[in-house]
Order: sequence, then structure tokens, then C-alpha cells
Amino acid sequence: MKKWIMVPAVASMAMVGMFGCSSDSTDSKSPVAIEGVEGASGEIALVSASDAKAHMAMFRRSVVDSWQFESAESDSASTGVDSVLQNSNFAVDADVTVEDDSVYTVASAGVDGKGFAWMVQVENGAVVYSWRENAESEWQKFKTEKRIEKLEKNNVRVELAGKVVVIFVNGKIEGAFRNEKFGSFTMEGLFTVGFDKFDMGKCHCHNGHVEQVDVETVNEIEDTPIDSIEVVEPVETPIDTIAGGSDPVPETVWIAEWDFNDAENVGLDVTGNGHNATIGEGSVASTDGIAAFDGKSGFTVALADDIKINEFVVEARVKPTQFGTMQNIIVAEPPGRGVDGWQLRIDEGVLTVHLRDDDLNGDDWNIFPGKRMTLGEWNVIRMERSADSVKLFQNGELTVAAAYTGDLTQMRYNWSIGFDGMQQAFHNRYFIGEMDYVRFGAFNGFSAGVLPVKSKRLLVAWEFNEPTFIGLDRMANNSTHDLVGSPKVADTTVALDGRSGLEVGLSKVFQRNTFAIETRVKPTQFGEMQNIIVAEPPGRYGDGWIVRLDNGVLTVHFRDEDTDGITWNILKGEKLALDEWTDIRVERGAESIKVFQNGELTAEAETTGDISQLGYDIGIGFDAMRQAKHDRFFEGEIDFIRYYGL
Repeated sequence: MKKWIMVPAVASMAMVGMFGCSSDSTDSKSPVAIEGVEGASGEIALVSASDAKAHMAMFRRSVVDSWQFESAESDSASTGVDSVLQNSNFAVDADVTVEDDSVYTVASAGVDGKGFAWMVQVENGAVVYSWRENAESEWQKFKTEKRIEKLEKNNVRVELAGKVVVIFVNGKIEGAFRNEKFGSFTMEGLFTVGFDKFDMGKCHCHNGHVEQVDVETVNEIEDTPIDSIEVVEPVETPIDTIAGGSDPVPETVWIAEWDFNDAENVGLDVTGNGHNATIGEGSVASTDGIAAFDGKSGFTVALADDIKINEFVVEARVKPTQFGTMQNIIVAEPPGRGVDGWQLRIDEGVLTVHLRDDDLNGDDWNIFPGKRMTLGEWNVIRMERSADSVKLFQNGELTVAAAYTGDLTQMRYNWSIGFDGMQQAFHNRYFIGEMDYVRFGAFNGFSAGVLPVKSKRLLVAWEFNEPTFIGLDRMANNSTHDLVGSPKVADTTVALDGRSGLEVGLSKVFQRNTFAIETRVKPTQFGEMQNIIVAEPPGRYGDGWIVRLDNGVLTVHFRDEDTDGITWNILKGEKLALDEWTDIRVERGAESIKVFQNGELTAEAETTGDISQLGYDIGIGFDAMRQAKHDRFFEGEIDFIRYYGL
């Protein structure tokens, strides 16, 4: 049995030995080529390279298994077909060397079974993808032009996504086709590397070798609206997207007002419109017209037609005494996904507005952070929502002014004051402190106020303050539940033990060329490579960026495949100190890249290329691509990671 080495991976696969075989490439069951790749049914059609590239840009990848082989004498292995290869979308990527023009099998799956099966082979310098629908059907194959040079290492990649198969050689698309039947089959049997089980004794295996191979899941990138709206950073750099109003504060007709002045009926609606707030959980006491919320209580307001409006104003006067991950002031939030809604709440001390039109945004919330509040101090809040914009005032200061279209009237659930009346999975959204009043009324024009114009937008914020939801994104759209090892949150930081990390699904938020990353880290042990946050593709091809420590030195890597090929552009900062906190900021602007450590500029370079064509998931604290040099775990603590659009 030949030796093989398995790189550690999330999906463990038990490998079994290969069968004895011959390199004879002549057999009576060889796949037959499709004439014109049209097929008798007309369900197979060629796809141009440009169309294939555009199609593949709609998908994200995640490496789930990777193998590195020691030498040409230990370059084959097999395993049972797992759920990744059963998926209708997957990719196989391999570095391979062939010695002659006869058939060499790079990888295969399901050939020994009775269901769907495929093979990736090299024949006479061409890459061949062969498949069958089941054991009774005829094999078909798609063949590229001759692109593989003998006795040279070549990267071969076959990707199936959305019924389209694309074949890459050394990072370039060499062929693609669409088969409308793909995705409707089941597969069983073995996944093999470096040989196949097409015909006993003829493995197509002795005339080449595989150096490394990985298996990837391929999933469609979810469409998030956050990149099409203006999102403001909490304090220093808000964005002005709409003109200020002419009136200091327009007169508002209140539809509901809870002033908490009646100790016997604390939730009374004093407008007389009947929107009385009833206790939804715990108890809320009122003293001298001030309602006290103890972190275990809140009100529910029954949904009614006259409060299901798209243009409205919310006012409140509140004094928080303790901050938390999410703290509702007043929300019209449905449980889980779907359905229109809005929220006015405090996230880690920052007042935020959340809006969602289900028809326009689907499951995603549009989040507008305002200014950080101060514990133990009264805050007067006014949110103004028109049909196409939103403004937020805090103690008379304009802190949010943003464009947002959409119709929020399709609500179906009751409202909540001071807590989460929907009792969702993350239920601890209690406000802790005091409220003087909460009001809801019809919009009658914007108040005066203009924001300073800035160009920085907070898009993603992992604050690591919630032990029960380690990968929570405060901006809501890029949270992750995919944890590797045992990351722990304690004292508002995440502790990584050198065997742990977080994987974040790639979204369109990250597919941009200009951005900034801020983080605060405390390494406790240095290593050769230690990822902080990376958007790094596996192997030698593809756009990407990396922020990591190399033997304690901060290094930042950027690569645009079209401009740089397989070469990374590397900026080196200063060496960090063990067991000490370091603030890091990396700015990639349109003209220059700057790296700051504790506020000091430590590296700078000219911006080149466009690195927005990302295709793989994001890794925090580890190598999410499970590459050959996989031990890239960060060891220490991370206080936060924030990602900004520039």
C-alpha cells in the first residue's frame, strides 16, 4: 500500500489503500466524446470562457479536505464519497505532473458504484472530464485543448456550480459546458486520487503523480444589500447622504405615546388611541414618571393598522445603566427571517437603527449605527424615517443620515419595548436602565442637521463580546456559526489556543478593492505563520489578501491574479510584543496601502490591481483553506475585528 499524508481538515475522511494496477490506457469501456458537446438530448451546451468566469463569480468556495503527498511514490489514495461530493456543486483542485501522453487519472468519484460518477484525467496533454448518469448509461466526456506540459507541475481544477462545469489549467479557464441534468443524480462508492477503478488492473496511475489535492464545497453567494446603502461608523466618521431639513424639529402628530407616568398602569398610551403596552415579561415599575427596566422585563404592543406605516418618527428618552450585545428600546422585529420590520436598539453601547423590507432585502437587515451612548446619562433620541431615507438624532446631534428605500408596512408581529417579545434563539436583548418616554408618530419632514462628509463605512464588526455567539457580526449580515477547535469568549475578547479559528462565509460585502481592517490582538506565542484575518485562496491562483504574523512580525499580503499572477505583494510592519495588546489598522485605498501599529505608520506601498474577485470564505485565526502548510493558527487573544468600506 502506498504512503499518503492527510492534511488536517474539518471533514475527516478515512483513507483506504489503492488496488494493484497497470498503466495500460487501452480498454473497451473508454468514455466516448460528445460530438460538438451538444448531446443527443440537446441538454448539453458549450459555455464561453467569459460567460463561465461571470457565472463562477456568483459562487463562494470552502476547502473541506486537503491532501499533500510526500513524493511520486506516495501519490494515491481513496476514501468513501462523502456529503461534499454528493452536493450538486463542488470543486476538485490538484497539482499534477504527467510523464507521457497516455491517460493519467488525477481524481475520480463513484466509478465503482452504481450511481452518478466522474473522472478527471490528463490525456495527450489535454484535461478530460468524463461522467455517467448511472452504471447502465454510457460514459460521456469533455476534453480541453492540449495544455499540460510533460514533466512539469500543472494545476488542474474542475468545478461544478449551478449545472456548469468549468475546467481550469494553471489558473486559466480552458473549457466549460452546461448540462441541465447535473444535480439530479446520486453518487456512491469511492473518491480516488491518482488512480481510478474504471477497469480492474488498468488504473491509469503509473505515468504521473499528484502533489496535492483539495475538495471544496461551492455555494452561491448570498445577495446582501448592505453594500448599496450608506452605513456609518459609530462615532468619528458618519456619512451625509441626504440634505438637512429646514425646520429645527417638525411638529409630530403622535399615534402612540408611553410616558410611564401612571404607576398603576405603566404602559398606558396617553394619546387615547388605545395602543396600551402590556407586560410581556417580568415587571416594570414606574417611580416619578420613570420606568425601570431590570434586564428581565419588557412590554408588548399589539400590532394595529394605524402603526403599520412606512414613514414615521420614534422619540425616546432613556438612561442605560449597563450595556449588552443587543438591547431593544422599541422594535417592530419579526422572529427569525423574512417579514418587514424595524428596530431601535443599543448594540454594545452604540445606538443603531435596523430596517428591513422583505421584498427588497430578503432576510438581511440594513443597519445604521449612530453614536456611542454614555452609561448613567440621559439620552434624547429621535429617529425620522421617510419613504427613501432615515435620520437619527442623539441629544440634538445628527448621527445618521442615510438613503433607504423600501416599504416596511408588511408587518405581522407585535412590537416590543425593552425586550425581545419574539423570544428568538438569541433572546437576551433586554434593555437595562430607565426610560422617561417612548413615542411613535407620523413623519412630517426632516429635522435640521447636516453630517460632516466622510468616506468610511463600517460594514462588518466582530466584537467578540457574546460568549454564546462567538462569531456574531454586530452589523448582522456576516456572522458565523462555523467554529474550528474551541475558541472561547471571555472578558469581551476571543481566546485562540493555536488549534482554533472561525470561518466566515464569503459575501458580496467583502468583494471590494478599497477597504480598511482594524483589529486589536495580544499574541501569547509566535509561530512561522499566524493568520489574524485572511481572504486567501488555496494554492497559487486567485485574488486575495492576508493579515497575519510571521514569526511575530505583522505582514500584509495582497494579490490581483490579473496583475500579479501567482506572486503576493507583501508589506512588512514591526514585530509585536508577546502578551501585550497591539492596535492594528490596514488601509487599502485607491492609491496607497498603509499599515499602522498602535497608531504609528509601519509600512506603506502604492496600490496596484483590483483584488475584489474573491472566491473563497474568510478565515479568522486560522487557515480556512486547509493548505499544505496548514499550521497557521493564531495563538493569543483578539479583542475585535472591524471591516470598513473606503
